[in-house]
Amino acid sequence: MKKNDKFKNFPESVTYSIEHQNEHFWRCRYTSSQVTSLYYKILLPLDVKPVRIKPELIAGTNNLYAIGCYQTISGAKFPFTEVDVVYEHINNDIDASDWGEHILGLLDEEILYCKYYYSVSGRYADFLTKKDIDNETITSRIRVFKNYDFENNRANVIMVKACCNWKDYESLAEDLFHCVKFFTLINDSKWHLAEELKSINLDVPANYSFYYPASWQYSERYNNEKMSYYSLSLKEESNIYGFIDGYFLYHDATINKEQVCKLIVSQLKENNHLEIDEISLRERKDIFNKNIEELWTGELKAKNARNEEGMSVVFCGKIQGSWFYIIGSFALQKQNFGSWAAGKRAIDIILNSLNNYDLEYEDQFYIEH
Repeated sequence: MKKNDKFKNFPESVTYSIEHQNEHFWRCRYTSSQVTSLYYKILLPLDVKPVRIKPELIAGTNNLYAIGCYQTISGAKFPFTEVDVVYEHINNDIDASDWGEHILGLLDEEILYCKYYYSVSGRYADFLTKKDIDNETITSRIRVFKNYDFENNRANVIMVKACCNWKDYESLAEDLFHCVKFFTLINDSKWHLAEELKSINLDVPANYSFYYPASWQYSERYNNEKMSYYSLSLKEESNIYGFIDGYFLYHDATINKEQVCKLIVSQLKENNHLEIDEISLRERKDIFNKNIEELWTGELKAKNARNEEGMSVVFCGKIQGSWFYIIGSFALQKQNFGSWAAGKRAIDIILNSLNNYDLEYEDQFYIEH
């Protein structure tokens, strides 16, 4: 089943009465981590109790920690359920949904269904997965969250996973849903990004204003009455992990989107990118920033003379009568997930904030769904 297909039993709203919830669930308060931004509350079935609460590095990973494991006690009258809470520290802002899919891939979880949620702090996801373990199929309901850690100046991305045997899923589907839905952070920062933002404000060749993540280094290439061109780069020591170039045109400029894309491909070839896919633009309808009148996007893969692969993504849009281009160049997702995800999210922040003066970055997203 494709992850965007509708799954026949994927509860999205509570049907249990208050009386049933009071009789069959209890609220666990977790404060065992030394990091207070990880303190949480979670709703669990009465027979599901803590078995591990001290942070433990998950085997085979570098920075993924389990901070809570809860299991059905022996002798319970209901089928076995396990609930796990895991997290990872991140320094560059990324979409929690991308991180969730990446982690599920590392854990060999097959995604049966996925529903995305959008917020000013990025895209989130609610998953249903399955995995074969010791000749049994385990199904899991999973949600991902993100919260800034002011103590350590970074963010935590958190995964809450409630699972049971596949044969018991029909009877436990809403129980699993309760476990992930009613997860809340005790010390919610209200800032669900991994870093601070900086702003760029232009009045030539037209009025443009937007935010970008503070980890990206800004340089202005040129600025005149016809076009403004800027460049952002994600660097760590001597390594560069991505570029974002922005071109902002004067008001009411007439352009040919496809012709500009051909010029982009030609420029890449001149820069020793020998193998390049052709690029075709498609219109994007799911625009978070309602000030953008139209938005087109396309991507291509390229290989340079050293046989190194990379990708470029192009956005062509019109806002308040003015055209702009944003071009991102990153490693492929399979090569370097972190830099790919950071670049993708940085472009989203730029697009979402572009001339969007009513945008507020403090949100209550994780308790709204």
